[in-house]
Amino acid sequence: MSLTAEQKIAADCLDNVLLHACPGSGKTRVITHKLMASIDDVRGTPRKIACITYTNGAVHEIEDRVAKSLMPDDDQYFDVSTIHSFCLSNIFRPFVWRIPGYATGFKMLTREMDEFENLVKAACATIGYLAPKHQDYEDFSSINLDVNGNLIGSALRSNIVARAAKAFWRLCRDQGYVDFCMLLYYSYWLTKKYPDIADGIASRYALVLVDEFQDTTDLQVEILSEIASRNRSKFFLVGDPHQSIYGFAGARPELADVFADRVNARRDLSLSGNFRSSMSVIADAERLFRRSPSMSAVGEARKYIEPTQHIHVSNPLDALTDYFLPAISSLGIPLGECAVLSPTWNPLFPLSRALRDMGISVVGPGARPYRRVRLFAGLAEQLCGYLVDPRPDSPISIERSLFHLIHELTGHRRFGIFSYAGRLVVMRMIEIARRLAEPDHGALRWLDECSTAIGTLLVEADYIAPSHALLLYTSVQEMKGDMRRNRFDPTNYTLEDMGLFASPQQALKLATLHNSKGREFDAVAMIKLHEGTIPFYLSSTKEEFNAARRLFYVGTTRARRLLMYITDSADSRNRPTRFLGADGLGLVA
Repeated sequence: MSLTAEQKIAADCLDNVLLHACPGSGKTRVITHKLMASIDDVRGTPRKIACITYTNGAVHEIEDRVAKSLMPDDDQYFDVSTIHSFCLSNIFRPFVWRIPGYATGFKMLTREMDEFENLVKAACATIGYLAPKHQDYEDFSSINLDVNGNLIGSALRSNIVARAAKAFWRLCRDQGYVDFCMLLYYSYWLTKKYPDIADGIASRYALVLVDEFQDTTDLQVEILSEIASRNRSKFFLVGDPHQSIYGFAGARPELADVFADRVNARRDLSLSGNFRSSMSVIADAERLFRRSPSMSAVGEARKYIEPTQHIHVSNPLDALTDYFLPAISSLGIPLGECAVLSPTWNPLFPLSRALRDMGISVVGPGARPYRRVRLFAGLAEQLCGYLVDPRPDSPISIERSLFHLIHELTGHRRFGIFSYAGRLVVMRMIEIARRLAEPDHGALRWLDECSTAIGTLLVEADYIAPSHALLLYTSVQEMKGDMRRNRFDPTNYTLEDMGLFASPQQALKLATLHNSKGREFDAVAMIKLHEGTIPFYLSSTKEEFNAARRLFYVGTTRARRLLMYITDSADSRNRPTRFLGADGLGLVA
C-alpha cells in the first residue's frame, strides 16, 4: 500500500496522535496502513487493535481493505466497529447484569422497529400527548445525554421530548429495551463505577484508532479517557474540525483537543492533499474555511476545468431536468456517480417520486416504497442486486444480510454462515432467486415465492425453525402493506427496481447533507440553499451558524468534477443562504 510523504509520516508515528485530515485526503488509507502495521506488533500476544469509525459503511470499507492483506488467523488481532458496537461488545453486553433493571438481559431498540413507535406513543401518553407526529418520532430517535444525564443536542428543541424522555426510558427498561443513547450513557456509567472494566479494555487493546474524531461527544470522550488513564493503550485519532456536523447529536469539535491534551497527543501532523476534487471545488472549499496548510488538488480530478455554478430557477426539479441532468450527460458522467444533496430530507421525497415517474432511477428518501426494516427486505434487495449486476463481491453482501436476518429471527449469531458450508447455502439462495425470476414474474410475485423457498432452504440447513420461515413470508405481506399505505402502484415494480438498493451503481443518489458525509460523487447538485434552511431559521448562536457553515462545506467537498448550488423562487420567503453571498462564496449579491 503506497502512501504519500505526509501520509507515511503520520502512519509511522509511534506517539499518540491527533491527525487533522482535509476532505479527500486518503485518511482511510492511512488508518488501514496503521492498523495492518500494528497487527504485526501484537501478533502472537493476547492483545488486539481497536478501530472505531462513525458508520457501518466505514466499518465494512476498512474490513474489506484489511482483508486483502491479512495473514491466516490475523482477524483475531483487531476489531473494527462503530463506537456503539465497541461499547456494546466491550462494556454493555458483558456487564449489563450490573445495571439495575437489566439483570435478565436486554434488546437493542432502533428507530426502524415497530416497538420504538409503540414506546414513544406510550411515553407521550404519560404527559397527555396522544397523537405523536413524524417529527416527534425523529426527535426521540435523536435523544442524547451528557455525562450528567442531561439532554443535549437537537432534543432540547422539543418540549415533548423534554417532558416525556424519562417515561420513555422507564418504559424501555421495563420491557428490556436499550436505545443507542442509553447504551452510551450506561457504558460511561459502568466504566466510572467499576474500574475493572476500563482495566480490562486497556489491557486488551494496545492501540485504539478513532476515525471522524471531530464528531465525538463528551460521553465518548469520557469512556475513552477512562481507558487512556490506565496508560496501557496508544491512541491514533483522525478528524477535521471543519467537518464536524453532528452537533444535533451532542458532538463538539473542541472535545478533540480536550482529549488530545489528556493523552499528550501530537497535533502538528496533517493531511492537506485532496485526491478527490477539482481545483474549482477546492477553491470554493477554501473560501468557506481557510486551512493551514492550504488544501491542494493532488488527484486525477485536478485536470477537470468545469467551474462551480449557482442556478436559480422556479423549483429544484426544473433545475435538475434543465441544467444538472443535461450537464452530466454532456460530460459523459454516469447517473450512478451523481448526487442531489439537501440540508433536510423533506424536499427529497417529492423530488424522488417525480424523478422516478420520469423514468429516472433514484435511490434515497422516498425511493423505497416499503420500510427498510421489514425482515426479508434487506436479503431480497441483495439477491436482486446480484441478479441485476452479479459483481464478484455480491455474495459477501448476501452473506452479511443472511447473517443479520438469522440473528433477527433467532437471536443467535450463526458465524457458520461465513464458512464453506454457509457459502453453499448462499449459492443455493442465488439459484432459487434466479430460477424464480421469470420474465413474466413481477417483483411482488417473486417476493412471495422467494421468501417461501428460502425459508424452506434455511430450515433444511438448520439455520432457523419452521415457525421462523413463516415470518419471512409474513414480512413480504408487510412490505406490500407499506406500498399500499405509501400509495405506491406496484404493478410495474421490477426486480431491477429492488436491486438498485443493493447495487445502486446506475441510480441517481438523493441524500441529506448529513448522510452524504464520507461519500464522494463525480457530480453534485446541492438544493434548497436558503436562509432559514441552512442555517436553520431557529439558529441564533455563533456556534449554530458555524455548524451550518460546516454542513455546507461538507456538501461542497463531496464533488469531484461538477458542482451546482441550486436555489429556487418557490422558496420566496427566504433569500439564498449567506454562504453563497459575501460571507461565503460570493456567488450572489
